[in-house]
Amino acid sequence: MSQFAKLFEFTDIGQVLVKLDDGDDGPEVRTYFVPDGLGVCSIAMTFKPDEQEGEWLKAEKAFAMVDREKARILVDEVLTKIPAGLSN
Repeated sequence: MSQFAKLFEFTDIGQVLVKLDDGDDGPEVRTYFVPDGLGVCSIAMTFKPDEQEGEWLKAEKAFAMVDREKARILVDEVLTKIPAGLSN
């Protein structure tokens, strides 16, 4: 059975869950996290087929590339975009 989820723990940002799934817009790699003062948040990467690869193959490749470091980078980038005063 192939892997469909990865869970990473960070001392400062807590748990980060990365999941390969079939979203509303097709295959996606969705990252879940809980920033201080907010509930569960998520961001998703979606994929479209092209002449070389189908959307599922692209999603599976992207999911395979997400490791602890890349998950951290994704969440850190989102956290810099949260407007001041929205959390806490």
